[in-house]
Amino acid sequence: MPASLTATLIGPVLALREGRQLELGSPTQRTIFAVLATHAGRTVSRDELVHAIWGERAPATAVNSVYTYVSRLRNSLRTEHRGDHAELLVSDRSGYMLRVAPEGVDVRRFTTSLATARQLRAENAAPRAVRELEAGLSLWRGTPYEGAIGPFVHAERARLADARLLALEDCAEMLMELGRPVALVGELSALVHHHPLRERLRYLLMRCYVELGWHADAIREYHSLRKRLVEEQGVEPGGHLRQLYERALRGGAGPASGPRRTPPPAGDTPPEALSQLVREVPGFTGRSAELAQLNSLAEQASAEPTLLLVTGGPGMGKTALATRFAHAMAHRYPDGQLHVDLHAAGTPEQKAPEAAIRHLVAAMGRPAPCESVDARAAYRSLVAGRRLLIVLDNAAGVEQVRALLPGTPSSLVVVTSRNGLAGLIARDGARRIVLEGMGEEDGLRLFGRIVGEPFTVRHRPAVQRLVAACGGMPLALRIAATRIKVAPSPADALACFEDGDPVDFLELSGDRESSLSTVIGWSYAALPPEAAHVFMALGLQEERVVTLPLATGLSGMDRPECRRALHALVDAGLLREVAPDRFCLDSLILAYAQWLGKPQQLVPRQRTVRCARLATITMMDPSTESERLQMIS
Repeated sequence: MPASLTATLIGPVLALREGRQLELGSPTQRTIFAVLATHAGRTVSRDELVHAIWGERAPATAVNSVYTYVSRLRNSLRTEHRGDHAELLVSDRSGYMLRVAPEGVDVRRFTTSLATARQLRAENAAPRAVRELEAGLSLWRGTPYEGAIGPFVHAERARLADARLLALEDCAEMLMELGRPVALVGELSALVHHHPLRERLRYLLMRCYVELGWHADAIREYHSLRKRLVEEQGVEPGGHLRQLYERALRGGAGPASGPRRTPPPAGDTPPEALSQLVREVPGFTGRSAELAQLNSLAEQASAEPTLLLVTGGPGMGKTALATRFAHAMAHRYPDGQLHVDLHAAGTPEQKAPEAAIRHLVAAMGRPAPCESVDARAAYRSLVAGRRLLIVLDNAAGVEQVRALLPGTPSSLVVVTSRNGLAGLIARDGARRIVLEGMGEEDGLRLFGRIVGEPFTVRHRPAVQRLVAACGGMPLALRIAATRIKVAPSPADALACFEDGDPVDFLELSGDRESSLSTVIGWSYAALPPEAAHVFMALGLQEERVVTLPLATGLSGMDRPECRRALHALVDAGLLREVAPDRFCLDSLILAYAQWLGKPQQLVPRQRTVRCARLATITMMDPSTESERLQMIS
């Protein structure tokens, strides 16, 4: 018998170990293979096969059918192993035998793993027992005996499912004894959801909560189980569950628990849902197509972990759109809506994943995980199985987001970022929309909501030119409309915008975060030096459409280095690639690049200047606090 043969019965197909699927199109043929493989190494009589397939209702032609199906199975096995002269399926007067060693059948290997693990546990070798169980459980890849039929298969599926559940419980119990409760909460929550009346699972989940100091959750699990047992079976929970419940009521300490919270009164009422979503932007205008696209993406991902990205350049309204969408979706996530600003841009430092986790855990009323507990695992355990909507605003990079993703598919995560975050699409299945400027009509409506419709109608041509000059950027339109509205003469202010520098005009006194130079400056300040150099070089000309040869000439870089810098600008939302090696600058982004090159402007960060045309830019050290802030922006 070739050592490479393994009958895969637990997985979704009947196959050979090296991934070659047997041609077993008939359910009856699959059943015969399943019976022979399960009893590999011994002869199975024809009567046993008939009973395994048809039970007590076998037709008169059943034996003849067995001959036919066995013949086809033998041909399939010969096709797979035509280079081996040994017959894998042999027959005699008694019946048939599949010549495969017991360890060559995954069902037998699984059963052996369970027995070995129990023996190791009896010998107080829990770590080795856990490894043995995990090896056995790793054989599961789908429904046992997929595609096979008959009484034998139905009985085997039930037996194996119960054995797997016992193995999972044993494994969880030993991991608990080894002091690893935080790693179990998510899986145990899912198992309890599928087996709500299984007391041992409920006990293990409650024990995890008690060990972690989450007594309110343990109390809620007990009351949920008790209610179902009384209503459906007319019995009370077992004594071990009642003792653990009493311990949770007393707030019994666990080894991994941190500061304690006073448990709420006993009852089955879930904690009050969280609602941390920030206030919607007043007068939110347009973006109906983008909202519809987000809704469509959320619906498409309903059966798997849902991660939506809203990316785009500075000032495009990413947070406003994500907030609008989150408020509209909030009713679908009754366990709460969470919001955390990751500070990818702005005066505050970027929020590290652990700091964000502390914020989210505290928002859910939990003590921060102690130093001996993996904070990320504790966070995943806390949110496992809950229907939460989580907005991660202003993300800097993929690792910052990835650390905050729940491990179960019950939550919706919406991320906003100026960067492309392509890694989340490749590795984490994220779905992304990229925001660009608003259309003219939406821009006019937004302007009119702030300044007033009569003024907008009266000065429509000039307002249209303003909307075009702003490139449909919502933040720029709001700043411009506000400056015009509060000016002593709005008409003169509108003319001033047309005649002056848009970057200087789009500043609001007393609110740096609502000034264009600050908002775009955050993206510029985060650029690698080569990309920042190319960006400043692009400000030396007037064209919004930039080709690689033009950027190479302006920057003085070689083509590969310049191409990498341009792609870094695309990822930062400061450029759009409209064709291979062809890029487009939004109007205000180009204006900001030109503004940076003015001799009177302070450069946010001194960088190597390679192009002779950039040598005239004045480089200065900040001497006042206001200059320092301008440098940061």
